[in-house]
Amino acid sequence: MSDAAEGRLAPLKPEEWDASLAEVLADLKNPLSIHNVVARNPVLMANYVDFRNHIVKSSSLSGRQRELIILRVAHNTACAYEWDHHVVRGRDAGLQDHEIARVRHGGDAEGWTTEESLLLKAVDNMIAGTEIARPNWVAMCGVFVDNQLLDIIFTIGTYMIMSTILKTAQVPHEDGFKVKNPV
Repeated sequence: MSDAAEGRLAPLKPEEWDASLAEVLADLKNPLSIHNVVARNPVLMANYVDFRNHIVKSSSLSGRQRELIILRVAHNTACAYEWDHHVVRGRDAGLQDHEIARVRHGGDAEGWTTEESLLLKAVDNMIAGTEIARPNWVAMCGVFVDNQLLDIIFTIGTYMIMSTILKTAQVPHEDGFKVKNPV
């Protein structure tokens, strides 16, 4: 049950998850606070995990591309939870701290490849207008294949939703979670 007095959804403990989510829990191994909140709706969680796994495990985007997108969404939505987690994941995907810091300056900042600039601008476009602006889209169509174009849109949209859930439900960082050098 939500804690209406605080205006949040408290994360469940993994042992409180619905029994129907045993496979999901096994797949996630150590669920994050966001997973423990989404698990409050077992049907949603059961369906979400496959979608999440596509984005983080089998997407046509590289880990670097995915993390640039997520970090830009986190920056644009002022979602500290996503930013902190994806600083760590961005580093794991090969992003350097100066690149992570540059994400805050967007696709027009010097140093991005054409593809990276287009990805960052796509995030800005979708957050500002729920679509990728035509000139950016046309440029993206010249660089990315259809699978990648769809994965870009779905990754941006998914992390816009995640940022909304995290902020609206006031999902807390995990106990003891600290980003070393949060950039």
